[in-house]
Amino acid sequence: MTDPTNPGDIVVIGQRRRPGGSFPPPSGGGGGPGEDGGIHQNEVGQEPEDTVSPPDPCTDPDTALEWNADAAAAEAAEAFARKAAEQVPPEDLNTREWGAYLYRAGDGSIQVGPITSGPPFSLGGSGTVSLILGDFDPSAIVGSVHSHSAGNHLPSSGNDQAPGDIQHLTGLVAYSGNPSARLYIVAQNQGPAGFVPYNQINIYNQSTIQQARDSFTPGPEVNPDGTPCPGT
Repeated sequence: MTDPTNPGDIVVIGQRRRPGGSFPPPSGGGGGPGEDGGIHQNEVGQEPEDTVSPPDPCTDPDTALEWNADAAAAEAAEAFARKAAEQVPPEDLNTREWGAYLYRAGDGSIQVGPITSGPPFSLGGSGTVSLILGDFDPSAIVGSVHSHSAGNHLPSSGNDQAPGDIQHLTGLVAYSGNPSARLYIVAQNQGPAGFVPYNQINIYNQSTIQQARDSFTPGPEVNPDGTPCPGT
């Protein structure tokens, strides 16, 4: 008989919004009452106070990879916005797509590859961007991240002649040889009157991307203020 008072092991997967509305606190700590736990200023609602802190994901190589990949995606999103603002005239992520590979460096950290941008969006906010390798082998790739126009948090679907995000992820898995390669999409979110938009990050993998597209349900949201594990 199971003990109803013991919820079992709590597995922290990356820096993704919890069902209660908050993001995991920095470094994977439990975050007690009164702590903001790295929660983004636009979050709404609170989850019940934890009585047991979840294990620190940074102590396990597998969960640390998810944590650090999410942090790298957040870093890339900030870099996209910064580079867009540096354009003449200044732009934001609603002008064109920006993108980059995420890769594992020699020291084990997850880094953002060279950032590229595509042509201005066509009518309706459709765009494209081509990613380039830096000084690393394709086998080091753990995922990719690119931006969409406002409100477009879902992956795009295309075909062999005009590939979309679903085809990109399939190709990324084959190109890198990494079946766990991730796809992050960054797009400014929208809300009711008084809502302060920010660049929202959603994550997909091969087991979730088609279902997300078919159900019109964005993937888990990644903390835009995410930080890597200490020492990485």
